[in-house]
Amino acid sequence: MFRPRLYVGVWLVMICSVVSLSAQQAALAAANAVVPPVVKFSGVLTDATNKPMTGKVGVTFSLYKESQGGAALWVETQNVTADKTGHFSAMLGSTTSQGIPSTVFASGEAHWLGVQAQGEAEQPRTLLMSVPYALKALDAETIGGKPLSALQLAAPDGGSGFSGQNKPPLANTISCASGSACKKNFVPLFNSNGGAATVRDSIIEESGSIVSVAGSVRLTGPISTSASSSGAAVVGSDNTSGGSAGVVGTSTNGTGVSATGITGLLGTGEGIDGVGVSASGNTGVYGNGYAVGVYGASEVSTGVIGTSTSYIGVYGAGATGVTGVSSSGGNGVSGVSTGGPGVYAQSDTAWALDAYGTSSATGVLAGSAAGWAAWFNGNVDVDGNLSKAGGSFKIDHPLDPSNKYLYHSFVESPDMKNIYDGNVTTNASGEAIVTLPKWFEALNRDFRYQLTVIGQFAQAMVASEISNHHFSIKTDKPNVKVSWQVTGIRQDAWANAHRIPVEQEKPTLERGFYLHPELFGAPEEKGVLWARDPKVMKQWKEARTNPAASSQKMASHKP
Repeated sequence: MFRPRLYVGVWLVMICSVVSLSAQQAALAAANAVVPPVVKFSGVLTDATNKPMTGKVGVTFSLYKESQGGAALWVETQNVTADKTGHFSAMLGSTTSQGIPSTVFASGEAHWLGVQAQGEAEQPRTLLMSVPYALKALDAETIGGKPLSALQLAAPDGGSGFSGQNKPPLANTISCASGSACKKNFVPLFNSNGGAATVRDSIIEESGSIVSVAGSVRLTGPISTSASSSGAAVVGSDNTSGGSAGVVGTSTNGTGVSATGITGLLGTGEGIDGVGVSASGNTGVYGNGYAVGVYGASEVSTGVIGTSTSYIGVYGAGATGVTGVSSSGGNGVSGVSTGGPGVYAQSDTAWALDAYGTSSATGVLAGSAAGWAAWFNGNVDVDGNLSKAGGSFKIDHPLDPSNKYLYHSFVESPDMKNIYDGNVTTNASGEAIVTLPKWFEALNRDFRYQLTVIGQFAQAMVASEISNHHFSIKTDKPNVKVSWQVTGIRQDAWANAHRIPVEQEKPTLERGFYLHPELFGAPEEKGVLWARDPKVMKQWKEARTNPAASSQKMASHKP
């Protein structure tokens, strides 16, 4: 079905003077009694035919540090009303009383605005010019939100603090080490002991129930934390553009991070390269749980990655040793190896590998660039139809088993046909009865017969057809050896319910694609699997053309 794609042409109109506010925006300005923390934005909505979009449309606005990719610093969704030419205007930040937080622009870095119409992909981002960053300037003439007069030291005699005399501060008084020190919410750091101490800001900031630490911190001694019924004992997050670790634990002879609980350790990674939990060492990750040893979840990337230089990347023990869950097309569990098995599974009494595809999904999809897609060393049971392009048996050659193989092709038929044969010799009257298994007629129908006389010229015929698992042969001479062959079409319950179609139209999704496109002069991308799952096929192609890079990318996620 054709869905029109929205092409959004956008431009920013930055207004430093008075702007016309809606009732909601006017209330926001009145509540703040300062420059409203909103930015006016105008754009045009058109469809794929360049026809203006009109009426009410849901649009999501996002601010980023990067022109492409990365996590959004700020997100807001509004319903905008486009006129008959597709033009619309919106006040970014007007949906909340706080507006756009000034902290969004505090870093001094460039920011990009993304615009996404409802049901459509985000459009190419627009680099913001200087005016939006001026939201940070709302407190430029204050320190920690307070005017300079509020920080003036009182004179000892109650007079003005600016007496014109350079007097040292009194004992037991505090003064800021610099004009930028003593910022709001920062834990103070004293430059001296007692007396007239000067204060500079530490790297610890407290805002409500959140304590933030800027930079890296080294803690010595045991740390004990407790969580509420709805919170976590320890939470670590990293929002740097380069990417780092929320929580890092290191030990030279013990355990770097130990976690116990209903969920002992929970790691969440955001973005395409986000990793929830990454560990390296002799044992990268060890999980032992009553229900789940290790649980990893990812929305767009890999749930769990474990690397080890000499032993096990991920080891899990429990009712379920390792569980990986991924949504949005990611990998629940991914195993990559440059010289050994990517994933190794072993079981003593149960399934070593259990794969199940719900709905119309495929239980196991396997492929190889030049080797075997799958190798089964042992008996194989297939409870369903087996479709193939060809088939054979392969054995060590009977005459030269150490140097050669011997192949025989399967016998094919458009029917579910069974073949039975044997030899029989007629008696002195030229008669013979062939006895078949008792289940013969329950299994087969539509019988076909073939007789061949051996050792002499004679005539042979089927005297009576199969009945009560017998049929008889008659020859015109006595004591004639006859080779017989009988075929039948399966009529058991499973065969009757699953007849194999001789000819079949390709499903709509697979039309124009081939099982073996190279045989018809078509490119690899015209294969049926490319139609069914192009994302997996691209992953396979990347691994085939550049296997080392694929392995290094998977192994590069380390704290």
